[in-house]
Amino acid sequence: MKKIITICVVSILMLTGAAKATQLNPINLNPSPSASLSVWVKIILTFHRPKLDCKSGFGICFDIEFGMDKATGSGANLCPAQARLNAAGQFELRVTEEDLQKYENGFALPYFSRGSITLEDSYTFSDPVTRQLGTDREITVKPGSYKVVYDALTHTYTVALPY
Repeated sequence: MKKIITICVVSILMLTGAAKATQLNPINLNPSPSASLSVWVKIILTFHRPKLDCKSGFGICFDIEFGMDKATGSGANLCPAQARLNAAGQFELRVTEEDLQKYENGFALPYFSRGSITLEDSYTFSDPVTRQLGTDREITVKPGSYKVVYDALTHTYTVALPY
């Protein structure tokens, strides 16, 4: 009798588990490149033109840190930010208003607060940066004007740059 009850209880638990498992999202065991593109990566920026050795003018030059938390750049000449490649095939850059205010006494903040930024130079990411962003493709941000979105809740500016 104990064996029959044990078998019934185990069967009920297995059936209940199977029913619950159908309600869960399936795990993608063979993720496509787009599955890894949504991870934010810490980066350190210099908002100066690459053609001017990243020392003057307005542009974007990158360096990278490893991890997913907020970037930890220090000093007035570096600005911590976060970056990722999104599913739409764009390089997304997110930086806080506070960090823009600290960077070179607010030098880059007016460029972001206008609602768009204009990049005059192209910039090609180094191989370590592209690998950290989850791709083996060369990433080159092209010159142009790009829309900046401000999130008032998090006080962050986000810009999507096609590559």
